[in-house]
Amino acid sequence: MRRLRKPFANSMIILLIIMLLAAGCLLLHASAEPELSIPIYKSPRVDGAVSSGEYPVEQLSLPWVKTYAVHNGSHLFFAMVLNNACRTVNLLFNTGVLNSTVLTVGTTRLAVNRSGVLKYFYGHGDEWLEESAGDIIFRIVNGTVSWTIELSIPLWKLDVHPNTPRTLGFALIASGVGVNYSWPADALLSNPSSWGVVSSPDNWATRCDIMLEGVYLDKESLIAGSNLTLVLVLRNKGDAAIPDYLITIMLDDALLTNTTGSQLRLKTPMLESERVRFEKTITNVTAGIHVVKIWVKALNVFYDSNEDNNFGQASFTARLAKISVFSIPGVAVELDGKRQEIMDETGIVFYTTYGTKTLRAQETYSPTEGVRYVFTGWKQKGLTTLSPEIVLNVEGDLELTAEYRKEYLVNLSFVDKDNAPFNPTFYICMFSNNTVYNGTLRSIWMTGGSFRLTMVKYAGLNVLDEARIEHVDAPREIRVSCSIVNGFIRIVDPFSMPIEGAELKIIFANNTQAKYVTGPSGTVNISRVAGGELTVTVINLGYSATVRVSFLTEREVTIKIPMSMNVVLIIIGVFSIVLAVVVFKILRLKGRPAPRKTEEYEFEEL
Repeated sequence: MRRLRKPFANSMIILLIIMLLAAGCLLLHASAEPELSIPIYKSPRVDGAVSSGEYPVEQLSLPWVKTYAVHNGSHLFFAMVLNNACRTVNLLFNTGVLNSTVLTVGTTRLAVNRSGVLKYFYGHGDEWLEESAGDIIFRIVNGTVSWTIELSIPLWKLDVHPNTPRTLGFALIASGVGVNYSWPADALLSNPSSWGVVSSPDNWATRCDIMLEGVYLDKESLIAGSNLTLVLVLRNKGDAAIPDYLITIMLDDALLTNTTGSQLRLKTPMLESERVRFEKTITNVTAGIHVVKIWVKALNVFYDSNEDNNFGQASFTARLAKISVFSIPGVAVELDGKRQEIMDETGIVFYTTYGTKTLRAQETYSPTEGVRYVFTGWKQKGLTTLSPEIVLNVEGDLELTAEYRKEYLVNLSFVDKDNAPFNPTFYICMFSNNTVYNGTLRSIWMTGGSFRLTMVKYAGLNVLDEARIEHVDAPREIRVSCSIVNGFIRIVDPFSMPIEGAELKIIFANNTQAKYVTGPSGTVNISRVAGGELTVTVINLGYSATVRVSFLTEREVTIKIPMSMNVVLIIIGVFSIVLAVVVFKILRLKGRPAPRKTEEYEFEEL
């Protein structure tokens, strides 16, 4: 008997333990409520279809319904695929006391039928009172074997707020023709204590919401070739730090930036409510209309609760700068080697990009023979640049005027009193602008107006009879007659016979001297001398005498001198005859009074 008691006792103990465990499990089951844990996730599209990736997990998989649920920190999303036996489905929420057995204002009910009608109720004792559904969005799509309902419920309507631990009572009750389904299985429409619960593992918080808060351009219109500054302002609208983020920038179809904040040395992590500013310079912008598109993406986070605010764009226009040039028609102008000719008073226009440019005007333009235009300066906003080549810093539109001076060609010729040309040493003239020219040029370009010739120098003397004034308003030929003469001096004896070999020393009006010797004709030629008084010294047979000669009005001068070999012989012969006669008469007329004597000089000695 004792052998039997011990095994029996052991069996009883084991049985008791099993019964206690079973009772504990039943008690645990009785005290625990069915629960759905709704995760934070990106916002699904409420279109009545459960697309791939819209919901991370399937919350319920029952024969009559498949249920999906997520939240984004502001809305609760439900998607349910029900079989055709279900004609109506009720979503029950309890925001009050979970074990309450009666309906209160904290209990709400959404009733949706397959026809697409949504009704909203709140509890009152043992009945439901209907009111407006308000901000609840839903969509129903009917299929052949099932129908789908998708809803978006604002969390505030369920008295749920982010970052607050909150568990809600929840139940699903579906009905059809002769059928009723529920979750939990024993859930009753009017007894909240029979419902399950829903909660959020992240306390209904928005883990991440990176926002492109602003896209700014330093200018909306610019000159092609210049730079543009793009400024982005990023903001963390979520309730948790963002470890890193990706910035993607496209200019039209070209990728400019696809870089993380940490690589750009921006602030990371980006804390709650923090803003980050990023500047990007777009260089050498081409002409045209451009669109900048920007995307930001949070990295190393569960998800972004609102991806609609992750994108931004801005547009701007880049145009060529307009360089307007005005001048006289016919003048050619070049901008960086591109040449245009001005046709009329409207000028010409160059279109160019931003930066340093070289503008060059034609220095001299001659539309007809004897007329020309000479560049005098660039005028721009009251400033004048004298060089025909000017360097422009093009940052916008510019207007310039190339100024020119009109000149006429005046040809001067100088002739002597015999109308024979000669070359003066130099001449002096004064133009209408009171500038003075001193030189030998025969062709002079001058502006219209008076032209005053004041001096013509030749052999050290001014041979211009008097100042001469000419008016110039067209090309001209001016002939200037000067006091330059040609002539000869002839040396003869008292019998007008030429004296060969006489030496002449002449001092001219300019105090220069020259020596001449007479030839067989007794003549020396004097050519191209300034008209005026000459001092002539004649030396012959040891005899020297000086006379002054006006060599302007008288250019054929004959000088008689008293001594020559012919005169000596004649004098000797005559003297002999006279002496003989005198002796004869003295002898004959001795005692008579002597006659009076007179002398004449052909030669006036100085």
